[in-house]
Amino acid sequence: MKRRTFLMTTAAAAALLPLAANAASHMDEKIAPLYEAAKPEGEITWYVVPMDSETAERVGQKFTELYPGIKVNVVRSTATVAFQKLNQDIDSGVANCDVLTTSNVAHAEDLKSRDLLLKYAPMRKGEALAAFQGADPDDFYHITTAGPMGIVYNTDLVSEAEAPKNWPDLLDPKWKGKLAIGHPGFSGYVGIWAVKMEELYGWDYFDKLLEQDPYIGRSSIDVVTTTAAGETAVGAGPMTSALISAEKGNPMATIVPTDGMVIITSPSCILKNAPHPEAAKLFMEFLLGKEIAELTVDQFSTPIRGDVTPREGVAPLTEDNVITATKEQIIDGVSVTAEKFRDTFGI
Repeated sequence: MKRRTFLMTTAAAAALLPLAANAASHMDEKIAPLYEAAKPEGEITWYVVPMDSETAERVGQKFTELYPGIKVNVVRSTATVAFQKLNQDIDSGVANCDVLTTSNVAHAEDLKSRDLLLKYAPMRKGEALAAFQGADPDDFYHITTAGPMGIVYNTDLVSEAEAPKNWPDLLDPKWKGKLAIGHPGFSGYVGIWAVKMEELYGWDYFDKLLEQDPYIGRSSIDVVTTTAAGETAVGAGPMTSALISAEKGNPMATIVPTDGMVIITSPSCILKNAPHPEAAKLFMEFLLGKEIAELTVDQFSTPIRGDVTPREGVAPLTEDNVITATKEQIIDGVSVTAEKFRDTFGI
C-alpha cells in the first residue's frame, strides 16, 4: 500500500473509532447482535406521522449516532398521506418503506389483516408503561409514541383568563373567524379527536363549529402554525408542537381542557417486504428505548416509559385529565367521521 493511501485509510479508521466506541458504550448484550446483523444493510426508510419534520430528523440522526453506519431516510407526512403512499408502493410492487409509524392504529390493523407486516416482538416492549403495552397481542405492531390534543392559543391575542377552558368553549361566538382545527380526513390526530368530540357532544358540535368559520388545515400541526403566526387566536391542536413553538419564542400556550386531553397513541410496524429487515428490527428496539424517549422528551413529548421524566410544562397523564378512543372506535369510527366532516364543511 502506498504511504499516502495508508495514511488516508488509517485516518479514516481513526475518525470512526469514537463512533464505534459510542455505539458499543450504550448497547447491552441483547442489542449488539441486532446491530451486527443490521450494519450490512446500511440504511432504513421510515414513514413517520406523529412528529414534526424537525423532530423526526433529529430522531433519525440520533439512531445513526447510536448505531454508526446505518442511515435513516425520514419520510414525514400526515397519516392519510403516509398510508396512501405506502399503499401505492404496495400496489406497484415497490418496497420502499421499512418501518411505518402512524397516528392511526386502523392503518396498522389494515396492513396486518392483509398479511403485509412482519411479526416482531421487540426485546424492549415490556419496558413501556403498562398503558402502552399489548396494543397488538400478535406482535405485528407496537405503541411507540403518545401525544395529547388540547387547546392552544396565541398569548399576544388571548389572555390566559379568557382562553377556552374546555372543548365546548371553542364554540363561543367570540372565536368566530379566529379558530383553527385540522382535518380528520388527513390527520390521524384530528380523526381521533373528532371521534371523541362526536362521542361526547354529538354531531351538533361540528355543526356549531361550522358556524365559527374556522381555519381548517390538513395536519393538526397546521393549527399551531397558524395560531403562532396570529392568523388564528385559538385552536384544537397537538400540545407538544405548541410547546416546541413557544420555546422558539412564538406567543403560544396550551390549556388542558377540563373535559380532558385526547391522547393519541401511535403504533410502529415493520413491513413484511421491508428492504432492510434487520435494520428495521433494530430501529423498533430504538423506538422503544430510553435514548429516543430522552431525546423526544426534550422536545416536550409525552414519554411512554416510566424511567423518563416529562419536561416541565408537559401535562402529566392522569385519570382526571385524559380521554382516549378505543381501538374499535378508531378502526370503525375515524373514516366515517371524516366523511361526515367533509359533508358538513364541504372540504
